Amino acid sequence: METELQPVVDEQEIELKQAEDLKKNSSLDWDKICAYRTFKIVRIRDRQLGFCYWGIVTCVVLYIVVFGFAIGGKHQEQQPGVGSILTKVYGKAYAGNKVFDPADLRFPVIEPAGAFLLTRKVSVTQTRGTCVDWDQPKPCPCGAGENCKDGYCEVAAWCPSIGDKNAHDPPAEARVQELHGIENIILKISAGISFPGLSENFFVAGATPGSYNQFKNMTVKQLLEKASPPQKLEGKMQSHGALIGVSFFWNCDISMECEPSVVIKRLDSGQGFVQKRADFRRQDGVEIREASYLNGIRLLVDSSGLGRKSSLMLAVIQIGSAIALIRVAGIIADNMMLYSLHYSKDRRDAYYKCKVQETKDYSDLQDRINLIHEAKTRKQHSHGTQHTLLGLGVHGRGGLASAIARGRGSTNV
Repeated sequence: METELQPVVDEQEIELKQAEDLKKNSSLDWDKICAYRTFKIVRIRDRQLGFCYWGIVTCVVLYIVVFGFAIGGKHQEQQPGVGSILTKVYGKAYAGNKVFDPADLRFPVIEPAGAFLLTRKVSVTQTRGTCVDWDQPKPCPCGAGENCKDGYCEVAAWCPSIGDKNAHDPPAEARVQELHGIENIILKISAGISFPGLSENFFVAGATPGSYNQFKNMTVKQLLEKASPPQKLEGKMQSHGALIGVSFFWNCDISMECEPSVVIKRLDSGQGFVQKRADFRRQDGVEIREASYLNGIRLLVDSSGLGRKSSLMLAVIQIGSAIALIRVAGIIADNMMLYSLHYSKDRRDAYYKCKVQETKDYSDLQDRINLIHEAKTRKQHSHGTQHTLLGLGVHGRGGLASAIARGRGSTNV
């Protein structure tokens, strides 16, 4: 008994066998092995779509070239640097007939990140006793054994006390010295940086040929004038001091010479800056100390920045990003061409025919592929010569659509 799908199954087996024989007998075809697929290009001649497309392409190219490469340095590897600072002080200041040299003005004498310059000094000789502690005054009412004086409690402390609450109205025993001439003190600030992860080079401010390091011989007055906003050493700053930040920022391409940009700014919000110091000794068997309340200008200097080194890998990534973004121009132009209401329906349909190529409908063949596979499976497990009927029922026709189109009939037993 013959079935409707048997010829189809036989054709499939013959084709597979022929393909296997061809593979065995033929030599390697490198043209076929190395073949690749490419896109078919449709050139749309429309000025409006062209302006849209090339406008977006221009924006993408400018973005990658200007912001990606020139400004952002996205094609370069970046790493933070390790900075170093050294600040030296030269000159003298005066308080009455007393002279203060750098050893008197600075405390401590050497600092790794800046310098302290004394502008006002309040000192007093203290012994242990009971008085109001003006660093942390305790308001009345007082505890057992404590006396109330002027609204505050007298506690065990170094007396007479000098602290934040009475430094500008000190006790009678205190000695006050206002220093003048600080603005003429000369500062020598040396700044450098290295980028160990990128290079062994060490960059020093002012070392580039033709450059000048203005911070090698700069007075305090000149430094304060370069602050943002400019400052003057007078009035409250003279009596309370100030915290001034000096930041050297490096943005270096390690293959070239590099100089830092400098930012100077006051950081204390007008509150001033103070240090306290005490020297202990014994007098007539009693321990005493010389307490000093020191207002002054604290220079906080730092050196930091980024090092850059060109990287082929990062450059390729940026170029790939540009190519991917250029594809967006085509997508936007295509959507305008096919769906924009700016064009008439006839024009959109004409563009659609140019842009889209539709295939034939092979869905009926796709629906019957599973029947062919089932027929092969059953034939492999069958030991007789009888074939299984795989028709689609009474009066039904099986097989490929091509076989039906050729008018291939079925033989029923």
